[in-house]
Amino acid sequence: MEIVTKFAPFVLFYIMLGVGMGTNIKNFFEILKNLKVLLIGLTSQIIILPCIGFLFAIFATNDPVLKVGIILITSMPSAVSSNYITKLANGNIALSVSLTAISAILSFITIPFIFIVISPMIISENNVLQDLKFLKMSGGLLLMTTVPVFIGIFIRTKFSIFAEKISKFFSYSSLFLFLLIIIGAWISEWSSVNELYKSIGFLLLVLTLAILIIVNILVNIFNLKLQNKRTIIVETLIQNGSMAIIVGELTLGFGAGYMSVAAIYALMQYKILLIWWGTKKFALNKQ
Repeated sequence: MEIVTKFAPFVLFYIMLGVGMGTNIKNFFEILKNLKVLLIGLTSQIIILPCIGFLFAIFATNDPVLKVGIILITSMPSAVSSNYITKLANGNIALSVSLTAISAILSFITIPFIFIVISPMIISENNVLQDLKFLKMSGGLLLMTTVPVFIGIFIRTKFSIFAEKISKFFSYSSLFLFLLIIIGAWISEWSSVNELYKSIGFLLLVLTLAILIIVNILVNIFNLKLQNKRTIIVETLIQNGSMAIIVGELTLGFGAGYMSVAAIYALMQYKILLIWWGTKKFALNKQ
């Protein structure tokens, strides 16, 4: 894990570059024509999800480390794998890619705001948060997440033929690195993860189910098309676990327990989504 830790900023840069290269500007402008759906998706991802995280951090645990871990994972943008899952779920792929890209672009503002402005009000006893500097954290995230997304979009727009040729390689290699970070965190923090899984596995299960249920209610309130409903649910539930681990390691300190929460949630989210997708599929087949 030492190699992954050492090159973590470059790994995150590469993953976000892949997100940018997967963003088709024409599709993005098509999505903008249906601004309501885009805003609901962004609200779910950037506002509602962190609020759920805050509520769990306040009421579900007294452990400051777990509080930070929960806030950490629920403040991240959606994972690169959400686009693949949206495709498998017959969702709106253009909307999925747009939500992933926009949430990643805005992360240099949203994550520092959540951690430096809001979180200390909830976790006043944690000295790690008190030491964070907004401009330093924001600048680091700007270089690791926002800039590579814009570079990727530029390459996709100006060198479309070249981008098309390497898009599959970038997609698969980004997914590989994403999984490598998650697996690396599991291996390096195995004793901590194993113990935490026994003690907070149920808590994170409830958190994941709460996110799924609340987002389901949200998309049904606005009576969205089925494709868009599935997309927003996937985008909100599937968090960027690798980014949470990297940001946690760079800003909060590796081995502090925060990454264990992210690693457990990263596994839990796929389990819950698979069960949800399976029950929906079964219900459709019975009709």
